[in-house]
Amino acid sequence: MITQKDKNTATNKLRSDRIYNLSILGYIQENDLNRLLTIGNSIMAQGSGGEKWIYLCSKDADELFKLIEKLDADDKYFGAIDDWQIPVLTKKREIDWLINAYQYHLPDEEELPENKMEIHKLTAEDSQYIVTQSIYKDMLTTEYINERIERSVSAGIYEEGKLVAWALTHDDSSLGSMHVLNDYRRKGYAREITISLVKQCRAIGKIPFLQCEDKNVAAQRLVESLGFVKDRNVSWLKLN
Repeated sequence: MITQKDKNTATNKLRSDRIYNLSILGYIQENDLNRLLTIGNSIMAQGSGGEKWIYLCSKDADELFKLIEKLDADDKYFGAIDDWQIPVLTKKREIDWLINAYQYHLPDEEELPENKMEIHKLTAEDSQYIVTQSIYKDMLTTEYINERIERSVSAGIYEEGKLVAWALTHDDSSLGSMHVLNDYRRKGYAREITISLVKQCRAIGKIPFLQCEDKNVAAQRLVESLGFVKDRNVSWLKLN
């Protein structure tokens, strides 16, 4: 059983390079864990529910290899991994899918303007609708979205009672699932929602961060215009 003391020991170590480790830190804090292993300066955390995502902190190939030796064929999902880690993870296994992204964080000194629009927190009633509209609908469940709405911050814009734009945080605390319906784009809704999420995250003591797919130039321009800084390349991986 992974105890809170185990989590505290790991997070204290990970905070020595907090920006680099934002994703794994958030995952450990937000989830019940099935595994939490340390070898040298490398750490592996695996969730206990859903797809049992695995998050890694490692800058040493030998330590990483020793960690993944402890996994089995059912351990397939890896979040926010470094480019150099991919060949190590796939040395003996094939890739099912791979998503490349950039991680951004907002430095403490960056001040954002107040919201100009009315922003609402999402509710459980929005969960199924959000999944059906997402381009990642095959990778999401209503239960997951509902859990994120209940456990963390979220933001939505409604017009005449209809949810037309929204975002929330993933289970590693990163900002995500941003979506604006086609007929409501180019109105500044994504910017307004991002500002709201940043302020909510800061209010609970979290560093706002997110991952943008490398091909999503519009999202990159948006967050950079708000002062977000690109700090690393990350990938999301499923193995066969």
